[in-house]
Amino acid sequence: MTPLKFNGSGSEYFKIWIVNILLTIITLGLYRPWAKVRTLRYFYGNTELDNANFEYHATGKQLFFSFIIAIALFILYTIISQANAILGIILPVVLLAALPWIILRSIKFNLSMSSYRNVRFGFNGKLSGSYIALLAYPIGMLLVIIGAVSLAGSISFWLAAILTVAAYPTYLAITSKVINNYILNGINFGQGKVNSKLEFKPFLIIFFKAAGIFLLLALAAAIIFSGIAYISISSNQVNSLIQNISELGQGARPSSFIVYSLVIFYLMLLSISMYALAYVKAHQRVYLLNETILDNSITFESTLTTNKYFGVMSTNLLLLICTLGLAYPWAAIRLYRYSIESVSVQANQGFDQFISTQSDNKGPLGEELGDAFNADIGGLVF
Repeated sequence: MTPLKFNGSGSEYFKIWIVNILLTIITLGLYRPWAKVRTLRYFYGNTELDNANFEYHATGKQLFFSFIIAIALFILYTIISQANAILGIILPVVLLAALPWIILRSIKFNLSMSSYRNVRFGFNGKLSGSYIALLAYPIGMLLVIIGAVSLAGSISFWLAAILTVAAYPTYLAITSKVINNYILNGINFGQGKVNSKLEFKPFLIIFFKAAGIFLLLALAAAIIFSGIAYISISSNQVNSLIQNISELGQGARPSSFIVYSLVIFYLMLLSISMYALAYVKAHQRVYLLNETILDNSITFESTLTTNKYFGVMSTNLLLLICTLGLAYPWAAIRLYRYSIESVSVQANQGFDQFISTQSDNKGPLGEELGDAFNADIGGLVF
């Protein structure tokens, strides 16, 4: 197995990042396509596999026209939604209906603009498959779950509650399996195609364990917090606290104890959520790469672990808070480096047999629309 390497540094990326921000501000946002390209070229160009780097070939000029269209549509949507409440409801529905097309074009463009050893990546997924995986399955499963919970609620409250708790990880498992299966099996590298045989059960186990971890850690945190409060607060303080809570609805200011308690509760909930997310990220990455093969000869492996990924995420968050966001380049580099360097590739026959194929890419409009309307395209897989 040959591990991927990342040769970038926080200080190098900081120079790119700060210039991108300044030029984007000066140009009232018009520099954003070039800023995006500079960032992607830096990360791609410093990602190495077997003594060769990846490349990103898009230009700011390619993205600019579609960027203007995306912003114009976003402004039009904002104006119309404020002027007419009905149209403000209809337009998001239209956008949702177009989302699979937007994501498909984004994936096609980004992969066709990416290469390794002068061989381009590509995506041959169909539009019908995009609608099935990204729209029909998520909405269909959601309607089924809502119907099942409603039916259970008419029988028993506790049955509905249990079904609701079980339905959330089940829903995530089904949609993750379908989406990842669609995207992974549509990727090609030159003439070589990616093949990934994904099953529902591993996803279900991952999400149920993540839900269990979240609930257990939340329960443990609640017990510890309650125990500390019980030991440190006297009966008089409890009465004062109860009175303060009862007066909050009358405009009274919350006591310092309530404020501190809410802050501590939020931080605990955030930490627990991040740990559950790290668990899902690490175990899903391991499963996806283990089940993925390129051209029936190249295999992949992930050594991403929950604890280390959580450690990087949590220390990055502290770093950003302490520096008021100025340490973002270092935080981004740390997270990307660990994510990339946890991936290894087994290619016994090398990559010399791959050649670039003609791409059916039709432009970057989907990519910029996805960014303008906050479609999380990059996080769909892995």
